[in-house]
Amino acid sequence: MLALDRYLETWNSRNGALWATSLHYPHVRPGAGAFEVSETAEQYAAGVDFAQTVRTGWDHTEWVSREVLHVGIDKVHVAGTWQRYTAEGRPQATSAITYIVTEANGHWGVQARFAAGAGVLDSQAVARSAEAGRAALAAFFDAWNAHDPAALARAIHYPHVRIGDRRVEVWPSPERFLDGPEPGRQRTWYQTRVDEVKAVQATANGVNLSVRMTRLGRDGGVLSTDEGVFLAVLRDGLWKIQARSMMGT
Repeated sequence: MLALDRYLETWNSRNGALWATSLHYPHVRPGAGAFEVSETAEQYAAGVDFAQTVRTGWDHTEWVSREVLHVGIDKVHVAGTWQRYTAEGRPQATSAITYIVTEANGHWGVQARFAAGAGVLDSQAVARSAEAGRAALAAFFDAWNAHDPAALARAIHYPHVRIGDRRVEVWPSPERFLDGPEPGRQRTWYQTRVDEVKAVQATANGVNLSVRMTRLGRDGGVLSTDEGVFLAVLRDGLWKIQARSMMGT
């Protein structure tokens, strides 16, 4: 939580280089729109344009809510919502993001931001997006449990992001995904049972899902349990998994 405080404090400083120190690298902010990976603080700071935000009348940003989803030795998932304000206190844009906060070399920082999106929906629209996100998650695990790498590659959006094992992995295309470690990881255990799914943030184009799962052997025995965050987004008319961060592997 202190790392997130520093993240927003340095943003409000309007100093891109200072704000960049609140992050870990490589840093990525997956969402429904286009995004890139920043390999260094210098690269990230070079892309920050506070002037553009100031021209909207923005003065500062405040936290609206924060919910800790998962806690590990060197990683914490926090669902947060912030609100921008003018100097007169008039509210502006708001955004729902789940923050992947990690520890590296004794320092906690924001490794990634899973952007569900901006805007406020009515309860029916939230329910529709949440259901679409759950369906995308179910399609992902159906493909995973079928041990079909090609089906798994079709169940995700690109660039696809995975954060686990102290690594940030990004696959720009299905071909690169299939050439990577995921097909091997997919075959390492027999089945994955999804025990609990909670839509923690939902907008018109994105849903962050908190997931608890159990990995099973062929005899039905429990091999391990894990929990994580899956970001499902709507792009090109299709809801698919865009990014995931696991507490285990």
